Amino acid sequence: MSRTFVSSSLRAVAQASRIVAPQAARRVPLLANTARSFSSSIIRANQTSAALLDVVKSEYKIANSIDNELAPDHVQYLNDSGFEVIHKNGESNVQLAKTLESGEKLTVFFDIDEVTDVSFGSPEAPEEEDAASEEQLEDELYQYDSTFANVKVLVSNEANNNGLFFNLMLQSSEEEFFVDYFNYKPDVAAFLKQVEDKGTFLGNFEYQGPRFSNLDESLQASVEKYLNEKGIDSGLADFIFGYSEVKEEESYRDLLKDVSNYLKQN
Repeated sequence: MSRTFVSSSLRAVAQASRIVAPQAARRVPLLANTARSFSSSIIRANQTSAALLDVVKSEYKIANSIDNELAPDHVQYLNDSGFEVIHKNGESNVQLAKTLESGEKLTVFFDIDEVTDVSFGSPEAPEEEDAASEEQLEDELYQYDSTFANVKVLVSNEANNNGLFFNLMLQSSEEEFFVDYFNYKPDVAAFLKQVEDKGTFLGNFEYQGPRFSNLDESLQASVEKYLNEKGIDSGLADFIFGYSEVKEEESYRDLLKDVSNYLKQN
């Protein structure tokens, strides 16, 4: 082998060594830094989970130290009214049902979350301003909407499988109902199945009914008197608010318990 070839080979090996060595040197601290970063992330995650668990446990303890029972007058109302409460744990939808002296069935539908989200206090009338901003208008509309909760009422004849449906607005400040619209249900069984399966009270192409405020005042008064005689009154409104507050608090406590159990296991 010539001296020239040997010298070239040695130079090639030396150059390769200078290239490979720094790359290897750079890889070692990079892997070490990655491991340290991963370990630090795990430690921080465990610390935040533990901190959240402590807060949740504390909140759960405080919540359970406060009585959360129906007020005596609400218990009395339930006994006197004859309503049966239909409510599944973990769901926000509630039904009150009873048979009237006329033989008709009265069913009241409401949503706990919607009722408890209602702002207490009368809505402020929007101020008349020529240059009112869109954001101000949206805030005013939200404030107005948040003072009412939807309550649905069905008065039905089970033998004939038909009935009258009323969409009502429950106002917190007055604890009274306002009629939004009403219509006729020719097939109550199908309507109740629709409510159960889809959670909707109007079919896709069903006529909602006239806006109540546009009707003749004598017709409005007659409808309001009809509902009042069926038991849709201030006593029912007060009960709906009281029951919803108790059940919403129960749901909140169940949530805290479930979150606490999850954090303990993970």
